[in-house]
Amino acid sequence: MTFDDERSMALAPRYSIDYLADSVEEKDWTNVQPALINNYLWEKDTSEPYRPETNVRLYWTEDAIHGRFVCYEESPVIRHSGANAPVYRDSCVEFFLQPTPETDTRYLNFEFNAAGTLLLGLGEDRGERDMSHGLEPERFSVVAERGLADEAGRIYWSLSFSIPLDWLAEVFPDFCAAPGRSFKGNFYKCGDETPVPHFISWSPVDVPAPDFHRSEFFGTLVFCGAND
Repeated sequence: MTFDDERSMALAPRYSIDYLADSVEEKDWTNVQPALINNYLWEKDTSEPYRPETNVRLYWTEDAIHGRFVCYEESPVIRHSGANAPVYRDSCVEFFLQPTPETDTRYLNFEFNAAGTLLLGLGEDRGERDMSHGLEPERFSVVAERGLADEAGRIYWSLSFSIPLDWLAEVFPDFCAAPGRSFKGNFYKCGDETPVPHFISWSPVDVPAPDFHRSEFFGTLVFCGAND
């Protein structure tokens, strides 16, 4: 293990994914532990930075991993639609996951704009991505909502999704969701072509130029049991 590898591991956070017997209702998402997306990367103007508050919550059932992003942006940029459109240019949230890092270096990149348009790729790095899985967005039960308000009156948008466990096992034959099992991943908020381009992550990404396709900086996500 190199010094850079050890440094990456020291920086990487850990998130516990609770097991729930049933899917949660909208009002119950607040009972799910949040992961804060608050590492502000590659900022050009630090005097007036654009830092939309963003978090994500995950839980799992016997059928799927369920997630919900919340982003405090009043007027998210939405320009792209259609399967695998370049949603990272819009107001965008992303979930990258590497289900079996010990045996398979490939990872998935789920990217969503505020309208729920999905870009989905699979591969070992940025350059070689299989985009075929993004042609079936209905598989992932994507729901986007805009113009929501919290108890303090702050406006936000949300993006929820579900990733079927049997589909993950098809793509990654060694994958198994069980209490105590872990995998690697990262969460992001970005907007490459918004009025103020921004790049925000959950797990820090320590490279000089914008690049979310850096699996060496992924954090750890752990499946918890019903009684954990």
